[in-house]
Amino acid sequence: MKRFKSKVLFVCVLTLLLGIAQVSIGAPPTNDNRQNAKSIGNVTNQAFDTTQATFDGPEICMSGKNIWYCYTAPCTGAATVSLCGSNFDTKLATYNGCSSTPTLGNMIRCNDDFCGRQSEVVFPVIAGNKYLIEVGGYNILEYGPGVLNITCDGAASPPANDNWSSAQSVGNISELAFDTTFATFDGSGNCITSPNIWYCYTAPHTTNVTVSLCGSEFDTMLAIYNGCNTFPILANLIDCNDDSCGRQSQITFAAIAGNRYLIEVGGFDTESRTGPGVISISSGFPPPGGLLNDDCINAIPIGNVTNLAFNTEDAQFDGAGHCMSSPNIWYCYNAPRTGEVTVSLCGSEFDTKLAVYNGCGCNPLPGNLIGCNDDFCSRQSELTFDAIAGNKYLIEIGGFTDSNWGPGILNISSEGGPFPPPSGSNDDCQKAKLIGNVTGLTFDTSNATFDGPGHCLTSPNIWYIYNATCTGEAIVSLCGSSYDTKLAVYNGGGCNPSQSRLIECNDDFCGWQSEITLDVTAGQQYLIEVGGFGDNAGEGLISVSCDGATTTARSDLGDAPDSTNNFGRNMTAYPKGGPSGVKAHYPTVYNDGRTTGPFGPIHLNAQAVVAHLGKQITSENEADTGPDQDITNNIKPTSNMPDNDKGDDGIIFPVNMPKCSWTTLDYIVNVVNPGTNLWVNIWCDWNRDGDWDDNSNTTWNLACSGGIVSEWAVQNQYLINLPAGLNQITTPAFLSWHPNAGRKQIWMRITLSPKPWTSGSAPGVRGNGGSGPRAGHEFGETEDYYFFPDSSFTICQDYNGDGIINLQDLAAFTTDWLENCP
Repeated sequence: MKRFKSKVLFVCVLTLLLGIAQVSIGAPPTNDNRQNAKSIGNVTNQAFDTTQATFDGPEICMSGKNIWYCYTAPCTGAATVSLCGSNFDTKLATYNGCSSTPTLGNMIRCNDDFCGRQSEVVFPVIAGNKYLIEVGGYNILEYGPGVLNITCDGAASPPANDNWSSAQSVGNISELAFDTTFATFDGSGNCITSPNIWYCYTAPHTTNVTVSLCGSEFDTMLAIYNGCNTFPILANLIDCNDDSCGRQSQITFAAIAGNRYLIEVGGFDTESRTGPGVISISSGFPPPGGLLNDDCINAIPIGNVTNLAFNTEDAQFDGAGHCMSSPNIWYCYNAPRTGEVTVSLCGSEFDTKLAVYNGCGCNPLPGNLIGCNDDFCSRQSELTFDAIAGNKYLIEIGGFTDSNWGPGILNISSEGGPFPPPSGSNDDCQKAKLIGNVTGLTFDTSNATFDGPGHCLTSPNIWYIYNATCTGEAIVSLCGSSYDTKLAVYNGGGCNPSQSRLIECNDDFCGWQSEITLDVTAGQQYLIEVGGFGDNAGEGLISVSCDGATTTARSDLGDAPDSTNNFGRNMTAYPKGGPSGVKAHYPTVYNDGRTTGPFGPIHLNAQAVVAHLGKQITSENEADTGPDQDITNNIKPTSNMPDNDKGDDGIIFPVNMPKCSWTTLDYIVNVVNPGTNLWVNIWCDWNRDGDWDDNSNTTWNLACSGGIVSEWAVQNQYLINLPAGLNQITTPAFLSWHPNAGRKQIWMRITLSPKPWTSGSAPGVRGNGGSGPRAGHEFGETEDYYFFPDSSFTICQDYNGDGIINLQDLAAFTTDWLENCP
């Protein structure tokens, strides 16, 4: 009888579990769908019930039954939306605007548990603006009656240093707390366009100063300007940084005692990147055993300076040797004016040499060398050159021979007018604007300056890089412009093009305006130079057309540390960035000069970006050398700095990885061209030994009762017929593992590719796990993450062993419990 009753009970429970999504008694709430979101203002204990609701929405924050509200903010300040006091385990999300489909891009907040198992969010609002509110449960089994409270606090005002003119005065500080949650945007947008705050720093010494946001709780950006009394224009920008320590920012620059420097603190990219943080500022002499700017890659940003002290005694040679081969140091000069700049080492205490290069990129070509000087003022060096406001110039300081080194002083002065191009402009070839096919795109060269090789024109000019969308004829036209134009097109997208790269130069095609027709190859880049005849400048239109399917050329690589790099430097896996610890054997660099592999995965994306991870993808030719779309190479072996790719946004955090438990994680796939089959693979360095090669069946002295733990955690998850747009995917279940002691952070790689991963490019060689094919992937993306996994216990396990965690596992667990428990 007991067994019969258990089976009857099991049938009832199983019927409830598997049919719950289909059972509905009564009508759903009127605000069951987003399109019928209920208009609402501030409310107190407004009752709701999701029992009869269905699921409708993007499945970004929740996937259970949900209802919707459209909130019109009655104040400018902070709105609090609370479900505290509800009778079920809730989830809550808010989005910008009520008229469009909610997406990851316009989601403001998502919260699960704030007050027990109920949810609450606080977010900035503007009076009169509308905000979409999504109310639901933690999972599909959570629903029921609840209460909604919404308040708006108009007293939640912006920080006191919300405007540059009200910058807070600071000196050297340690972890000064700040919060940009209610800040607004103020400034020129040279570096930051999100809500920002300002500080004015007075340098106590003439030395290197480090400004750090490391330890802040959001994705930050940081900018430093010369002077605090004038509006922060591009000419005064010393440096701009996004990610230096994880997703937080840090800048080191050369300061002069008594001078003041404006510090801008904000978030990366969008207005949603705000939150609490800490700022630290320190000054002093270089650390023992080395100089901060000993390597070109660590060149110190600098403006005009007077008697800036330096010492090359502990320096080592680094560079291409175009001017010197002695111990040297490096600076990156940001020209504040258009005119003559003088760089002088006169007064230094040793026999010096000096070089200046166009641009601050390392390993400069001979063509980038502006000047090299040995003796100008006795045995010391000086150079004068023409600079363009806002452009950067690399300065190399060393000695006449290897035995010439010591203390010295650096002076930089400029003449001319402070005529920087508009913020974000393409006045400089280094800032060429990426375009595809365009029609009547407006431009204005009235405030432009001349920049370039002068093969076709010498007038004020601007630059574009065209990604060819077809193989055939492309037409670049300035017809319809309001002044006498000139036009040039070059092969490739690199700046300082040689004469041999010039495809055509045109003056008059349609009246006084210019047009060029050229043969192009799909996915290839072409540099476009737009200027005027003589010194003509003005407003104009540019159109580019090409027959064929739209494509974009952009290759992608990972950013995990790799000791087989092009610089021959060992990199550290744990702790990230060293200085010492576990050596990294992750395959990241594609071409390190060897022919045997393993090869880092490279996604060529030559014909089109068919699909990639997350909302964005950044391009690079190689992981550690060459041009990179987000400026910084993915890894910097000379300074032991990995994790620099700003496009890693595919994984949804937090990630739960309990030891010896089955788990899953969620990620985003952005499909551009649907109809293509995709494979996803994930590797996790469970034993923290610096590679992704291992499993508990072969190399580890450990075991999990649930099965074999493999560092190839997700093996060829097949994605078929995903629709265009952002798709949230859950991985198959995998076993996770962690050491009992030691470091808790872990390196993880996720790769999206058009073919399954089989045995890698160098089976049996350490570092093969996570490698790519020798020929590269046709398209896709690789993202690497260094993070703290949540290793707390979870009951979400693959109980029936089918590789998926879903309601069937709950049914299997219920069956086992009924059969075996009293």
